[in-house]
Amino acid sequence: MATKVSISKCKIRKEPFWRVRWHENGVVRRKFFGSQAAAETHASKVRGELVGARQLLASIPQHEQEQLVMVYNEAKRRGVDLLALLAAPAVATVASPALSVVLDEMELAKRKAGRDEGYLKSLRQIVDMFGAGQEKMPINKLTHLDVEKFLDSKLIASRSTLRARLSTLFCFAVRRGYRSDNPCDRLETQTPVAALPCVFTVEDTKKCLDWLRQNPRSLAWFVLSALAGLRPEEAEKTEWREINFTEGFIKVEAQTTKTRQRRIVYPLPVAMKWLKLAKKLKSQLPLTVKTRKADRDQLRALLEWPKWKQDITRHSAASYWLAHCGSAATVATALGHSEQIMRKNYMALVTKTEAAKFWALTP
Repeated sequence: MATKVSISKCKIRKEPFWRVRWHENGVVRRKFFGSQAAAETHASKVRGELVGARQLLASIPQHEQEQLVMVYNEAKRRGVDLLALLAAPAVATVASPALSVVLDEMELAKRKAGRDEGYLKSLRQIVDMFGAGQEKMPINKLTHLDVEKFLDSKLIASRSTLRARLSTLFCFAVRRGYRSDNPCDRLETQTPVAALPCVFTVEDTKKCLDWLRQNPRSLAWFVLSALAGLRPEEAEKTEWREINFTEGFIKVEAQTTKTRQRRIVYPLPVAMKWLKLAKKLKSQLPLTVKTRKADRDQLRALLEWPKWKQDITRHSAASYWLAHCGSAATVATALGHSEQIMRKNYMALVTKTEAAKFWALTP
């Protein structure tokens, strides 16, 4: 039987350890542990002071029992020996900074890595919405329940994008050692039914081109997006020197694109004709965001829309182009899409007859 159980702190090879020492059947026993808690647990066991597991569980409050079960299940899933982990020497951890501090740090890191300012602005806006009222909360204290509550307050169609942006934040925090997990990984994947892309009618397109012909500063931008298929942001950043009228192509440089991949667009001849007219009328390229939005609002009023339809210029080009040539591969290459996306989103969105009228809108 064990008697005279003692616990003391000592060092082995300059590392701190806790030693449990006891007499058992006239023999001195010793065992070393990396933490005081592990040493105390073993000392209690040697003294015979540990009660039965069922008695111990019965004495623990219900919410703590549930936490213990969660810890046990997670340890089993990861193959972690809890006793060995408890006995291991303590490891210094990185202090977890506040959410606002991590956001500033992430924004700076991504800007140094060359990320687009538009992307950074969108990322900041979404994280600021999520963190409203809890900016000073240490980032490791935020849970999947906080993320879930935030997403549940938004339209289901936007939740996938919001979740992706928040996941970016938490992935950054994990890489920096500010937390051990990404709470977004514990959420159910949102699967909203995607709405069909909105496109201009032929009449809408004609109205826009006629107005822009009289007010030409944004004419080149409109043609680049609605007839050549550039993303609205790509079109506004394009410069005249990147349009080759001799060979009939447009260069979309990597720093301009959403995907950071350079591509060459060979639009249909009617698009190049409109671009020649736009240059003759001294249309502006590149175009400022403020100017684009101002002229876009004028077009919205002209069409009597309550609001501008997102990416309608690019969607229109993709739909009419695909209906005209019938080759998803050709249009996908021009737009920087995959063939699968082209067929899924734009196949048979407009008829061949409508496409013929659309591409007949010459200057």
